[in-house]
Amino acid sequence: MGSFSTFVFLVLGLVLNAAVLCNGGKTSSYVRKDEKTEDMPLDSDVFRVPPGYNAPQQVHITQGDHVGKAVIVSWVTPDEPGSKTVIYWSENSKHKKKAEGKVYTYKYYNYSSGYIHHCTIKNLEFNTKYYYEVGIGHNMRKFWFITPPAVGPDAPYTFGLIGDLGQTFDSNKTLNSL
Repeated sequence: MGSFSTFVFLVLGLVLNAAVLCNGGKTSSYVRKDEKTEDMPLDSDVFRVPPGYNAPQQVHITQGDHVGKAVIVSWVTPDEPGSKTVIYWSENSKHKKKAEGKVYTYKYYNYSSGYIHHCTIKNLEFNTKYYYEVGIGHNMRKFWFITPPAVGPDAPYTFGLIGDLGQTFDSNKTLNSL
């Protein structure tokens, strides 16, 4: 039993040592400070609500399938559901397409959410720049994204993973460094 415990201890030590010595796939030289930072004031431009009635807020995308040929566009409207349509087109096309999404709300104690939209755009081409618009009929907002390359062992694909960064000046620097 003693040699087994020694073996487990040795393997565990090697694994932990490897985790400390490797950089975990670190691809950026940007390193956030360890010290506590000051919160951003609520009137900062990064918190500014888009102008206009029921303008889409918190617009963001996520990969919508396992291979990169779909994107989920999400946004919130504060006053009413509004349009659940996303208009999109590729950079080299004048032909605009539409995708229909769904709208959700939730309540938690005395809090009622805004109108949360999720719309999946499917059948996209790999490695292509797309433009998209949300807020059809009220205050449209336009954004863009580039789909990843085709899946393969040599496909160059870099992505970012962001958790809850808080609302500090450093969190804004972190986002801007991506």
